[in-house]
Amino acid sequence: MAVYETTKAFPLKDGSTVKIREATPKDLADIWRVFRSVIEEKKWIPVLFVEEGEFERLSWFSHHKSVGSVILVAEIEGKIVGHCLVERDDWDAAEHVGNLGIMVTAEQRRRGIGDALITEALIRAREKGFEKICLSTFNTNLNAIRLYEKHKFQIIGVRKRQFKMEGEYKDEVLMDLILDSQ
Repeated sequence: MAVYETTKAFPLKDGSTVKIREATPKDLADIWRVFRSVIEEKKWIPVLFVEEGEFERLSWFSHHKSVGSVILVAEIEGKIVGHCLVERDDWDAAEHVGNLGIMVTAEQRRRGIGDALITEALIRAREKGFEKICLSTFNTNLNAIRLYEKHKFQIIGVRKRQFKMEGEYKDEVLMDLILDSQ
């Protein structure tokens, strides 16, 4: 298994720095705070509510650690402002496939935090044996699509009217990246 630093610092567009590191159980309340803040925006992910209990958070974390998922947090001045998960696909024959999810708080977006999270997540995913990474986003999330394309993800399809949120349909853009092509 590859050895890597547990925390890496990445420069941001404004000259400040974000630390990207592996999540720990102590981070779970902050991960959920970020998750909840993105859900409350009601425009980026198809989740309408989030389970809040400590049991749910610990179960989520334990499960992902046990199956070899990548769970990273982005930290600025000691505060978690984002996180990224690369989780193993559920199918036995797709153990080489990861599904990427990423969230950054609204006030911290467009600074380069997402770019740093994805950069580090892809490094760690390779080290854990992932060969392909999949993700999806809404067709209206143009900043996210540009970020994913910067990291060589390709659009492989669109599911029209896949989600309905507050009476409005959302198209889901499907993207993937073959890691050995990098």
